[in-house]
Amino acid sequence: MAAKKPVVDPNQALIEKYTAAGLSDVKNTYVKKVGSKQVFDTAAADKAVFEIPKIQVPKSDPSNFSQAVSNYSNALSSIQNIGADKINQKDYSSLGQLAKTLRNFDSKDLGENAKQIIANSTKAIDAIDEIRNQKDLVAKEESRIMKAPGGPQRQSQREKSNIEQNKLDRLIASANQNTPKYVESFSRFGLSDLVSGIPATAASAKSVSTGLEALRGDNMFQTGGLAGRLNVQVTDDQILNDINTARKAQAKGLYDIGTAAVTDLQSQLTQANQFLADLPAGDKRRVDTQKTVESISSQLATAQKDTLEAQKLYEGGQPISGTQATDAISKFRESLKLPEERTLAQIESIDPTIGATVRGLSKQYQAMAETPLGATTTAQTEDLRNTIEQEAINQLRLGSTIGAEERRGYEQSIRGAQTARGNIFGLGPAVQEAANIGAAGEARKMARYGAATAFLGSGETTGAAMARDLGLRNALEQSRLGAAQGFVAGGPTMYNLASQRLGTQQGLLNNYLAASQPQQTGGFQATPSAANPYAYVNPNAGFMGAQNAASIYNTLADLQASQYGAYTSAVASQPSGAQQFGAIASGIGSLVPSFAFGA
Repeated sequence: MAAKKPVVDPNQALIEKYTAAGLSDVKNTYVKKVGSKQVFDTAAADKAVFEIPKIQVPKSDPSNFSQAVSNYSNALSSIQNIGADKINQKDYSSLGQLAKTLRNFDSKDLGENAKQIIANSTKAIDAIDEIRNQKDLVAKEESRIMKAPGGPQRQSQREKSNIEQNKLDRLIASANQNTPKYVESFSRFGLSDLVSGIPATAASAKSVSTGLEALRGDNMFQTGGLAGRLNVQVTDDQILNDINTARKAQAKGLYDIGTAAVTDLQSQLTQANQFLADLPAGDKRRVDTQKTVESISSQLATAQKDTLEAQKLYEGGQPISGTQATDAISKFRESLKLPEERTLAQIESIDPTIGATVRGLSKQYQAMAETPLGATTTAQTEDLRNTIEQEAINQLRLGSTIGAEERRGYEQSIRGAQTARGNIFGLGPAVQEAANIGAAGEARKMARYGAATAFLGSGETTGAAMARDLGLRNALEQSRLGAAQGFVAGGPTMYNLASQRLGTQQGLLNNYLAASQPQQTGGFQATPSAANPYAYVNPNAGFMGAQNAASIYNTLADLQASQYGAYTSAVASQPSGAQQFGAIASGIGSLVPSFAFGA
């Protein structure tokens, strides 16, 4: 007797397939008995597989941008595998949550690649939104096919559904093509996109080292209030105190810069190490990142050493003394020997009245150049001008309206003429009366237009008065500025007095040097010589340069004044809006025909 063959479940292949897809207890859940047969519910199983989440969201939020990028990149890779059109609601929500955690790291300090990653995350979500919306629209169009009557109407609805389906296919194809590009773009950002300012931090750390070199050397700092004074106004103790204060302030500034640089470098080092730790093994960015970490570590060690030295100089630095103090005083006094200030002090010593007079004259010119000009019109004139202009506007607004008394006069005159002609019956008298009164109103309107036009052309409008006032004030202002400029350029200012005296002193010095030189070598010459050009020094070179500068300024000021005057004249010559309206109104008046009514 032959052995019985084992019974083979015809649904076994499907059971294994959906079990591998992630469903549990497939046989008892999706295999149902229909009559005498075991039928596999493929639709329900497919739906269950579709609802299985494909995207895993970490339980905790990412602590840095690179972790957020990695999480979102993994999610997009899952979408790339299953297709942008096959994402369920849970995965859609997870993707949006991961995109939000990525956008939370957006800031102005991120590099261009990092900002592009955030933009790509938004584009991916937008593409999926378009697909989901289009799928809903396709479903609605397909439901309308069955509801449409048969024949041409159903065929038309089917064509609409096909159009929407084609659009959906294009969106899906575009999303599936762009998703790998977005995933690939996430690997383009590097440490420089996350940790900005590495070169600037290196420069700040270097400035500490450079500043320490200056403090270690013989350079002395004179940044206090002594610079610019005369030697007779400064004591040796003041000079030493100023130098020591400046050196202490310089050391404090270097210590502050170094502290900030160390803090920044430590932060960069922490971020760089974290970025390196987040990179997967074999990533080509690990080599460059490791070099950057080593560079930052080296900079940090140097900055810490220099900052410590700056701190010692600031907290425990000793004032300069001995030969160093003597040299510092000598250098500082040499820097205070300003020829112009020394010459001005000499002038004040020789004749204090000259200095006081020149300063008073300078203040008067300054006040004249800075004081605003007062009004060039009176309140009574402007009130009268405004009253006339307002009355012209009011008359224009009346248009063809005539007064009650004037209207009554026209009516009585017209009615008297009609009565004299015997034309008192029917509608004719009323029509003629209305026509004559209307013609009188039009004549009154033309008269009003003419009066307004005449006022606009009289030159007494507020606009014309303002233009004249502007021109007058501009001319007066230019005159004042020119007088003040002339005083500055060639007048007895303190600068000019100092320059003249310096020229005299230079001449005396040249004569002294010439007398002290051996005869065969010659001395400084007052005129240029081709045979001995190096011996010529023009004592008035500085004064001539000042005169040339003043001449150039005068030329530019005259040019600007001329251009502004031409512009003002051009604006004043243009007809105003009121004048243009008057011209238009006159043209309209010439087009109004004359009407005559008679028996």
